[in-house]
Amino acid sequence: MRKFLLLISVCILPLAPLCAKTQSLLPQADGDKVTLTATIDMPRGYISGICILLKDGRLIKGSLFNEFGISALDFIYDTDKDKVKITAAMAFIDKWYIKRVLRKDLRAVLHGLEQGQCAYTNSKRNIVYQFSMLDDETERQSL
Repeated sequence: MRKFLLLISVCILPLAPLCAKTQSLLPQADGDKVTLTATIDMPRGYISGICILLKDGRLIKGSLFNEFGISALDFIYDTDKDKVKITAAMAFIDKWYIKRVLRKDLRAVLHGLEQGQCAYTNSKRNIVYQFSMLDDETERQSL
């Protein structure tokens, strides 16, 4: 059994770098735009919709809005200072203690998106963030 496990480990080890290299889901160059589907599940509700990220110099500007076009959250991420600033939020999340949690979580989400991870969970507050690339076919149907 040990020899078999050792054999499997030796066979899988060369594939590890291939799995580790993931594509960043953040915009890379000035003016680049990335469109993602987003879901934020909270204990008392959820926000789902589309998240658009735009690279503007050292800033990444983001907006999360639902399918009807109502903006839920607007934020700016400064890559040099590694800080998130929430510029606008819906009324039920526009409270200082909620915005503080969202700032910290969005910072972690953006770090994850940079590494190609599509989900983040805040286990202390039981908030789950899920993002995925919006394919062109879905985008064309919504127009």
